[in-house]
Amino acid sequence: MKLQFYIVKEVLPQFFSALVILSTVLVVSQLVRLSEALVAFGVSLENILLPFLYIIVPFLSFNIPISYLAAVMLSFSRFSSDGEYAAMLATGFPLKRAAKPVLIIAVILYFAACFCAVYGEAWGRKELVNFYFRKTQTEVDNLIKNRLQEGVFSEEFLGYMLYSETISADRTRFGNLMLAPAGSSKDRFTILAPSGSISGSVDEGKLNLVLEKGVLHASNREKGDQSVLKFDQMEIDLLRMFRERILGGDEAKDDYRSYPPVKLYQYVSQIENDQSVDRKLYYKARFLMHQRMATPFIVIIFACFGMALGVTDPRAGKNRAYAGAIGGIIGGYVVMMGFKWFAEKGAISAPVAAWLPNVILLGFAWFLMYQKNRLPPSESALDPQHIELFQRMKKHWQLLRQK
Repeated sequence: MKLQFYIVKEVLPQFFSALVILSTVLVVSQLVRLSEALVAFGVSLENILLPFLYIIVPFLSFNIPISYLAAVMLSFSRFSSDGEYAAMLATGFPLKRAAKPVLIIAVILYFAACFCAVYGEAWGRKELVNFYFRKTQTEVDNLIKNRLQEGVFSEEFLGYMLYSETISADRTRFGNLMLAPAGSSKDRFTILAPSGSISGSVDEGKLNLVLEKGVLHASNREKGDQSVLKFDQMEIDLLRMFRERILGGDEAKDDYRSYPPVKLYQYVSQIENDQSVDRKLYYKARFLMHQRMATPFIVIIFACFGMALGVTDPRAGKNRAYAGAIGGIIGGYVVMMGFKWFAEKGAISAPVAAWLPNVILLGFAWFLMYQKNRLPPSESALDPQHIELFQRMKKHWQLLRQK
């Protein structure tokens, strides 16, 4: 019992350290993505911490298994390098007994990761979108009411340059408008209109810039093409323009990803027989419903991988274990993404595509555990000489040749 508590005390600090490091890497990786928001909304504690929180929580269902793999592998690698694992074997404490506390923690972490996937992912996505929507409304309202000035080129208009020669007192009518992209791009356009107006309001959640009897000049620098389009009326959704600039068009459309489990189930049931809905959307939503329960199970698989990789010959070093961990993560990802691709094409049912990779990977991880439990640490679990099935097939083949 003391040895099992000793293993727990060794694994848990490693796990929390790895989780913090992975979350930090995730935060750093999102800086470019959030730079647009910080530029648009300003740098403040709220604008930095809340988006990071909403982004990190959905990813915990992936970070927890990877962190636990690293923690278990590093702990058992240290046991092996310090000779503690050899001492455990000498006292009659094999790997299968050492695996008990590791797997108990893995089961607890599975439910934690499952909660993050089922509820945390939906909450994070929903709150991130709502946060940007609220900020967008405030920013656009401030832009229209305070920052647009008569006869001044404004380069802060949602990533565009806006010029208005005259602005009415209530700031709803504009005269002699020009609108063009503020940044450099191979595709350039300029919109000129003698008059324009603002319709709707921020409070209504619908704010449009309406241009009247204008001309659109477009050009492509690489091809040298130019075109001119005259229009009687052009309507630009300002709130939508800002949201897509910050969130990206694809993320703004994937509403079903922000649904909690009950609502997602109702949504999938609703569109299942609705022929007007794209089948790809139905397959993706149906797979997501099962994936949220199945993906966190990888934490149990990684626990087995971590023990099998960590138990090594002290003279072999840790590089092989690190390479095996990276290979395990990449291999698991490839297998899961392969089944996901088939499920989203409708070639495989969603429950099978979500759970079958776990069954395959768990079988392989359990085989490694079985090999490591019965072999000395210095022997490779994948050496054909130590695989019973190969040896039986070899003997059978030799008997057939003798006959």
